[in-house]
Amino acid sequence: MFGMVITPMIFFGCTYYPWSALKTFPILQKAVLINPLVYASEGMRATLAPQFSHLPVAAVLGALLFFDVLLLVVGLQQFEKKAVS
Repeated sequence: MFGMVITPMIFFGCTYYPWSALKTFPILQKAVLINPLVYASEGMRATLAPQFSHLPVAAVLGALLFFDVLLLVVGLQQFEKKAVS
């Protein structure tokens, strides 16, 4: 699981580079926005190094809240399916 899910998520999660570095690859820059790790990395980068360009803090907080609620609902549904049956 680590090699199939976590490793690509880390490499495409803007962990090692800022999201703005992908401006030369506009399709990839938009595609990585489905990865919640992008918002966590950019939020941390905005907090630690505010002088560099990053995603807007409001967008980061909104996306993290969205992914949190989405994954909570999906997880609770899966738990209920397993617990009831």
